[in-house]
Amino acid sequence: MDYFELDTKSPTYSFDVIHITEKKKPDVVFINILKEQILFSYRPLGFYEHHFSPSATNDEIRNYVKNIIPKDNTLLDRNLRQGEWGEVLACLIVTYFQNLKVPINKLQWKFNSNKAVFGTDLIAFNNGDEIKDIHYYEVKTRQNPHKKEGNKKNGRYYISIWAYKSLEKDNFSPTSSIANFLEMLYFEKEDFDNADKFKNITRFPQNYNSYFEIFLIFEKNNYRDVLLDELETLPSKISPLRVTLIFVDNLKQLVNDTWQDIEEILVNKINGEKE
Repeated sequence: MDYFELDTKSPTYSFDVIHITEKKKPDVVFINILKEQILFSYRPLGFYEHHFSPSATNDEIRNYVKNIIPKDNTLLDRNLRQGEWGEVLACLIVTYFQNLKVPINKLQWKFNSNKAVFGTDLIAFNNGDEIKDIHYYEVKTRQNPHKKEGNKKNGRYYISIWAYKSLEKDNFSPTSSIANFLEMLYFEKEDFDNADKFKNITRFPQNYNSYFEIFLIFEKNNYRDVLLDELETLPSKISPLRVTLIFVDNLKQLVNDTWQDIEEILVNKINGEKE
């Protein structure tokens, strides 16, 4: 993650604001890192290796990947690709800059490649033997964040407001449901130590600290302070709240470059130069 740098801004709003900017132009190495992270968010490498027989052809691998990633036929497809790309980048940043552990990636639980997975975008915990802190994230990736979104019925707001509204649901939702799912997941893996950690969260959620954060990933040239100004006008229902702004130059191109021929990464992992 040498491609980004973090800057904590002086208090201006009632919530904390973090700026993450590019240190250098993304190159092939960084784009391939993103490709790997996306592929292994859908399925871990060990699963792919188990799934394909030693005689699997390159085309068989390519077709498999194309059936689990979003298509690229319509605007909705491209928006879905952009959103999933943003969630993977956010996961990298949470792990690298915040030194937190992400126990599960929701992309693994997709059953329809062309539909988004609903629910909390990202959840993370402190590292160490004992979980004390639970972090909830809402991730939004936009090329034009300065334009309001929505309709006449539900209202039109900046993406920062929509992110807040989604995060607000996590704030008032019981922590126990996510923890119980993770408890069952680790139990089935016979990882009883981690299963016990999440069992305790399920039983005693009041003993844990909850933190809420909005990740806004956007085209650098289209950022406007109004995104945060509008947030400041909302009644404070989430505390503590932090907003991380990730400034990306030529976001559209970077997203497209990441998805371009992404299946070749897995072909090389599985078959190398076999064909």
